[in-house]
Amino acid sequence: MIQKDFTQGVTLTFNNTKAIKVDYLNLDELQRFVNATAEKRNIHYPSRYMILTAIYTGMRLDEIQALTWKDINPIWKTISINKAWDYTRGGDFKNTKNESSKRIIRINQQLIDWLMELKSNGSEMVFMSQFKTVPTSNSVNQMLKELLNELGLQKKNFHFHSLRHSHVAYLLSQGISIYAISKRLGHSNISTTINTYAYLLDEFKARQDDLFEKNLNKLQHPGPKIATPLQQNNLN
Repeated sequence: MIQKDFTQGVTLTFNNTKAIKVDYLNLDELQRFVNATAEKRNIHYPSRYMILTAIYTGMRLDEIQALTWKDINPIWKTISINKAWDYTRGGDFKNTKNESSKRIIRINQQLIDWLMELKSNGSEMVFMSQFKTVPTSNSVNQMLKELLNELGLQKKNFHFHSLRHSHVAYLLSQGISIYAISKRLGHSNISTTINTYAYLLDEFKARQDDLFEKNLNKLQHPGPKIATPLQQNNLN
């Protein structure tokens, strides 16, 4: 038995130049992508609906796959995330990534309207296809790749999880606090969010700095200017 944590105080380091940066969609790309995805949606092939859900909620793929109609409240406009989907056992429910991943998030009316279209599939599962299966990771990523190609968007490291990053990027661009974003994503603490999306936070720092300056200027009403010594001499 090891009585002491031998990793205590150890700091892990790595070569930043070898880190793979996750691609995401900027605001213009995201709007084009949403329009193109929604335009040709088909209730018998729910992959497009799953992609739209990821964009509007930031949910993980296995959380989206596991959604049942009991999890969606169209009146309160909420989604209850309380389980995940496990394909290793032929397709079954499993526990979420951790306890903090269990959460209830607000969604907009547009997403509710899209999801309600899938009701006609007559399944307990929200994203049940005409083949009576929930689309796999390969299936939705293939659809994602096709959509990007159609729009001429070259994203080298873009996959389904990148939609979660795109969701965060959009929320940050709209001035949503990192604390609120952390809760929405189901992170156990805000540090996880900051560490995971540090590159996004850096990109939005300049914009926030401008906002800080603009608001700090509002602290004091402009009063009479005090002449500098040089100006005083000129006046004399």
